[in-house]
Amino acid sequence: MDGDLTRGNPAKVIVIYALPIILGNVFQQLYNVVDLIIVGRFISYQALAGVGITNGLTFFILGFVMGITSGMAIRTAQLVGAGDLNGMRRSVATSLLLCLASCVILTAFSVLLARPLLRLIGTGEEIFGFASTYLIIIYAGVSTQIAYNMISCILRALGDSRTPLYFLIFSSLLNIVIDLLFIVIFDMGVKGAAYGTVISQGLSALLCFIYAFWKYPYLRLSRKDFNTSASFIWEHLRIGLPMAFQMSIIAIGIVLLQAALNAFPATYIAGFTAANKIQNFGSLIAVSMGVAIANFVGQNYGAGYMSRVREGVRVTLIITLSACVVISILMVVLSRPLTSLFLTSGDVAGAVSLDEIYTASGKYLLTSAIFFPFLFELFIYRNALQGVGKTFWTLMAGILELVIRCATSFTLPVLFGYTGLIFVDVLAWVGAGLLQLVAYYKVLPKLKPCTL
Repeated sequence: MDGDLTRGNPAKVIVIYALPIILGNVFQQLYNVVDLIIVGRFISYQALAGVGITNGLTFFILGFVMGITSGMAIRTAQLVGAGDLNGMRRSVATSLLLCLASCVILTAFSVLLARPLLRLIGTGEEIFGFASTYLIIIYAGVSTQIAYNMISCILRALGDSRTPLYFLIFSSLLNIVIDLLFIVIFDMGVKGAAYGTVISQGLSALLCFIYAFWKYPYLRLSRKDFNTSASFIWEHLRIGLPMAFQMSIIAIGIVLLQAALNAFPATYIAGFTAANKIQNFGSLIAVSMGVAIANFVGQNYGAGYMSRVREGVRVTLIITLSACVVISILMVVLSRPLTSLFLTSGDVAGAVSLDEIYTASGKYLLTSAIFFPFLFELFIYRNALQGVGKTFWTLMAGILELVIRCATSFTLPVLFGYTGLIFVDVLAWVGAGLLQLVAYYKVLPKLKPCTL
C-alpha cells in the first residue's frame, strides 16, 4: 500500500511525511490569520479584537472536531499497519457515521450557545457585535470543518500527507479572494470574513472527498463496510473521545484566559490577538511533527515494531526541539513587523496608541519564545501516546492544563497585570509538558505489541 510508514529510515520517513503536513498547517492557519489581517486593516482594530476574542470559543468546538477525527483515524492507521484492508474500510465507514452524528449535535449546540457564551466571558460592548456575528457563522458552518478534518485524517492514516495539502492550498487562496471580495468590495464587515472561511473550507472538503475516493480504489465503500458493531464503534470512540475532550478541556482554559483578557482595554486585546496568531504560526512545526509521529507510531504499533516506535519518537523530538530554537529567535526579533501586518495607522487615533498594541504583542511573544521547548515536547509525547492508544494520559494532561489555567487566569492578572496574563499560557505548557514526558517513559517500556 502507498504511504507505508513501517519501512525505511525512521528520521527520513517522518520528515518526508511531515513536510506536507507542515505546509498544510501553514495554510490552515492562514484561514484565521488572513481573516484577522483583512479585518484589522480594512475594518478596525475593534473588529480585530472582536474576531480575536472568539478564538477560545471557536477552538472549543473545532478542537473537539480535530480531536475526535484524529483519534478515530489512529484506529484506521493501526489497521493499515496490520495490513487489514477490510478492517480499514470498516473503520472509514464507522468514522463517517460518527462524524455525521457529530455534525448535527455540534452545529445545534454551538449556534444556540454562541451569544450566551460571549456574555459569560464578559465580552465588552465595544466588540460584542463583531464577535457574535463572526462566531455564529463559524459555528453554523462547523460541518465543513468536520468533513475536511475527517477526510484529511483518514488520508494521513493511509500514509498520504500530500493530498490534504493540495486542497488546503486551494482553499486558503480561495479564502483570501472571498475575504477581499466580501469585505473590501461588498463591505460585508466581519460577516465576509466568516463566510469566506466556511465557503472555502466546505469546497475544499468536498473536492478532497471526491479526489480521495477516485485515487484510492480501496476507499470506495460498499454497503457491507457500514455493517459495524457496538464494539467496533467503541474501539474508535475509545481513542477519539478522550482526544476530543482533551482538546475541548484545553479550549475551556483558553476561554478562561480570554475572559480575563476582556478586562483589559481593546488595544491590549488587539495586541494579544496578533501575538497569539504569530505564536500559533511559530508552533506549526511542533503541531505537524505531532501529527506525523501519531500516524507513524500508529502504523508501526499496529505492525508490532516497538523498537521502531521508540526510535521514531526520539528522532522526532530532536528535530522538533532544534527547530524550536530557530523559531523562538525569529519570533522575538520580528515581533514588531509581524504585528504590524494586523494593523493600520488610519484606525488609531486619540487615546488609542499603536505603541500600546506593539508592547502588548512583544511581551507575549518574548515570554512564549522562552517557554516554547515545553510546548514543543508536549506535542511530540502527547501524540506518541495517542498513537499507541494510551489516551488516558493525554486526557489527564488536558485536565492539568485546565486546572492550571483556572488557578491562574484570575489571580496572576490581578497580581501582575498583563504580564501575569501572559504567564497563564506558559505555566499550562510547563505542567502538561512535564506530565506527558513522565507518562511516555512510564508507558512505553511496559507496552506490549498491538493485538487487533
